[in-house]
Amino acid sequence: MFRSYFTSKIIYTLIATILLILAFYNIFYGLSDFPIFSWDEARHGASAYEMLKKNNLIVNTYKNKIDYWNLKPPLSFLITIAGYKLVGFNTLGLRLLSAASALLTILIIFLFVLKKHGILASFIATLSLATSTQFLINHSARTADADSLFVLLFTSSILSLVLSAHSSKWFYVSAISFSLAFLTKSWHACNLFIIIFLYLIFTGVYKRLTLKNWVLLLSFMFGPIIIWGLLRYQYDGIEFFKNMITYDLLKRSSTTIEGHFGSRLYYLEIIWRFSKDWIMLLIGLTLANLYKASNRIKPSLNGYAIGLYLWLFIPLILYSMAETKIRWYILPIYPALSIIIGVLCANVFQKAKVGMKVTILALIVWISANYEQQIFTYIHHPIPKLHLSLVQSLQNINEVKGYNLYIYRHTKNVWAQNTVLAAELYGDLRVRDGGLKTFLKNDRALLLLKKTEKTKQLIKSNHLAIITSNKWGYIVSKSTP
Repeated sequence: MFRSYFTSKIIYTLIATILLILAFYNIFYGLSDFPIFSWDEARHGASAYEMLKKNNLIVNTYKNKIDYWNLKPPLSFLITIAGYKLVGFNTLGLRLLSAASALLTILIIFLFVLKKHGILASFIATLSLATSTQFLINHSARTADADSLFVLLFTSSILSLVLSAHSSKWFYVSAISFSLAFLTKSWHACNLFIIIFLYLIFTGVYKRLTLKNWVLLLSFMFGPIIIWGLLRYQYDGIEFFKNMITYDLLKRSSTTIEGHFGSRLYYLEIIWRFSKDWIMLLIGLTLANLYKASNRIKPSLNGYAIGLYLWLFIPLILYSMAETKIRWYILPIYPALSIIIGVLCANVFQKAKVGMKVTILALIVWISANYEQQIFTYIHHPIPKLHLSLVQSLQNINEVKGYNLYIYRHTKNVWAQNTVLAAELYGDLRVRDGGLKTFLKNDRALLLLKKTEKTKQLIKSNHLAIITSNKWGYIVSKSTP
């Protein structure tokens, strides 16, 4: 008996270790090899860099001006700053704590499901989330966007909410997680507020909360947000908050902005696109065992089930109602989906006959291997961006640190956001508008040019010195620094 227990413990530990190593590999392998993505990742990274340089941890800027486009509170910028502090101004520092947030989310799901539902459900839930292509590679774990941290805080808040059935102290963990989620992605945390409110109502928990409980709960939920609001108000009054409400909340909800449109079924289509095989398995197992399950199981909608259903459906409903549709908005439901996958598969497996058990295990292995192959292909084939590699080559040229950087275009001067961040990270450069004419009027200045016959002639005719070059283009100065 002791030997059997010891053997089971070794097997359990081995499988758990393999799953966590798989998650670590999928998240961190080649993390710094991928060039900076333009749009949100670059914008966040640039704001974090500038906030650090200015020693201002409250106001996010872009190109050294207050940013009224990225209307998020500062927490996601702060974790990027921490990454820069830990490993330097590079793509690893840019993404480090976003990746760590995703790994911590997987670990939390592993431990929670293990405690609540047992070993098998925990393994399947972890495997599902650790091979979730959207959660890992789409604007989340492997990028420096705010979403990975937001998903971690979202998960922490709801799991703490359902754990509050055992101890009211978990309510306060849920509340502070909500507050931090708001300070990460602003109005997206309204999903959490509604879930917490409905959970209290549907479970009747609100009846047993004392005045002290309510005061503490509301203090943890809104105290940090109010403190941030007061600090932010010192810099630009109500301007930032006005834009948060009119653009980031009302306009995104009521109209389609920046070309992000979709039908009411948009997010169901996204979930199907990224998790089709798991969804088909769940549907198949549910239908195949529906009759037997109805005879053996007396369904009860307890607090845990209510919390899980709210977690799954409230974001889906609210984001589907909003006119602006962006696929990564639905990311917070993936941990909930992984729990459902793990629990349902484990329950059906435990009640099935031997042949069905073999089939279920084979399907789980096949599905996870299929998604893992997609992730493996992605992380091993980064697509280089030569213009960023050119800017990155300035990293070891100390003579041009702190210079102004201009860009030459045939038609107009347009700064891609990933170029802005690369210039700041690798050269401590200040990107400027104005193009060739303004560049020629400045001494401590560099010019970025794409390699063409015209630009070759331009360099020659203006007697410009080539600082660095590659297949894409040149970075030049008026004279050798």
